[in-house]
Amino acid sequence: MTSIYFFTNNYLFKNEIRYLKEIPKEKQKELLPLSFKGEKTASEFLKIDGIKKTKRIYSSHYIASVSTAKYLSEELNVPIWIDEKLKERRIGILGANSEHFLKEMQEHDFDYKFHNGESMKNVQDRMKEIVKDILFRHQDETIAVFSHDIALEALFATWCEKGYNLDNQMILNFKEEVIIDGVFHPFRIFKLEFDDMKLINMIWLNKNA
Repeated sequence: MTSIYFFTNNYLFKNEIRYLKEIPKEKQKELLPLSFKGEKTASEFLKIDGIKKTKRIYSSHYIASVSTAKYLSEELNVPIWIDEKLKERRIGILGANSEHFLKEMQEHDFDYKFHNGESMKNVQDRMKEIVKDILFRHQDETIAVFSHDIALEALFATWCEKGYNLDNQMILNFKEEVIIDGVFHPFRIFKLEFDDMKLINMIWLNKNA
């Protein structure tokens, strides 16, 4: 059995950061560091049952993602492998629209996207490619992956039953267990278990945190 732990950490630095040269907003998100609480939360991931069996660590190139992964890396003396395909969904050109509008539209239509942006289907395809590669390379091992909310929601929709809550936000269930509840969470931990290439279990580990 191959176990893949997925982590997101949204305790980000909230103070204003100013740049001497203009940097696109999406690039600014990539450079945004963790807050003090984000660092503390990342260090506590080491307490998760089974996580110290990790043989390989993957992370997106975002500063916050790498900063979260570094604690496990240092504890186990395992390098962090950066894969840009683990990045968050590329928004594209918003124009007069809002990110909230985009998220709502994309949760109902996985092919919807803005100019120069990604659809949920685009994100799902690249995330599935990563998981397929992990399963091919690391059978019967434990792997840790540090990514982002929308990227994981797109991936999990591959295996989950999709619905919507009372606020019209997407929810995902796996074998009648809630995996995505449509509510923002500062950090989330998921464990997926595969028999060869087949997903047999998916758990939201800190659902009650």
